[in-house]
Amino acid sequence: MKTDLYDAAPYINISTKSCPGSLTRKDPMTSLKRHPLIAFFVLAYALPWLVWGTSIAEVRGLLSFHIPQPLAFWIGLTLATFGVAALSGGAPAVRDLLSRMVRWRVAPIWYVAALLLPGVLSVVAIGLFLALGGTNEVGVLLSLQALLPALLFYIFFFLLTEETAWRGFALPRLQAKYSALVASLILGVLWGFWHLPLVFIPGSFQATTPFIGFVLSAVATSVIATWLFNHSQGSVLIAAIFHAATDTTIAYSNVMTGSRWLFWLFIGVQWIAALAIIFVEGAAHFARNGDLRATVYPQEEL
Repeated sequence: MKTDLYDAAPYINISTKSCPGSLTRKDPMTSLKRHPLIAFFVLAYALPWLVWGTSIAEVRGLLSFHIPQPLAFWIGLTLATFGVAALSGGAPAVRDLLSRMVRWRVAPIWYVAALLLPGVLSVVAIGLFLALGGTNEVGVLLSLQALLPALLFYIFFFLLTEETAWRGFALPRLQAKYSALVASLILGVLWGFWHLPLVFIPGSFQATTPFIGFVLSAVATSVIATWLFNHSQGSVLIAAIFHAATDTTIAYSNVMTGSRWLFWLFIGVQWIAALAIIFVEGAAHFARNGDLRATVYPQEEL
């Protein structure tokens, strides 16, 4: 975003007693508007990590209480997303977020892909594992009866929290500057490492799996999510359905919490799917045809 000389005039010392153009003060809002992604990621890390940090401190005997962990999503991530959107882009940026959350008029095939692709990847990984002589038990963490209620809850949950943050705010701004591939890789790494404090909280999913594998899975998932996002006119709803289907499928199939060999095999299958998207659709947009204007948020810089 370019700053006009007249807009900057109040912050420039034009007194003859000092060097022309020397700055008398810096406006934090100007920096935030110029670098909304940096501001977003700083807050998206700081606020949830503060919440999770209290749980870690309690486990280690440093505190006698902890802030409820779901508030990292409901309050921490939501404040970072809508706060930075409002401060950096005003009402238009907030409207853009809200419109993406309810963008449901997309081709039915993308609803099908978002819902079923995680299951297909899990079945392929389990099939290969069984063919190699392994065994796997499903329904350990999530029963078949609880599958649909869990899916519906997570769609609602991710729609209002993570997906509005990662795919609603961050991805369109990253794609305004980078290719779909580079944007997905940046977001995937940051998204994966965002979960790092959970490694130190007993009972969390991240505490029971190799964290580097989790990050690799997040990056592959980020590529697939961008592909769905770009084919659905930047719909956060489609991204939330995919995220919810991924988490519920992983929980039901035991594909990442059973055998360690199956864990790595599943991540390999995810990466094969991600690489197929890159090869077939192209790294630039993950889409050969269609109107991609809705997949970026213009006039924003990293």
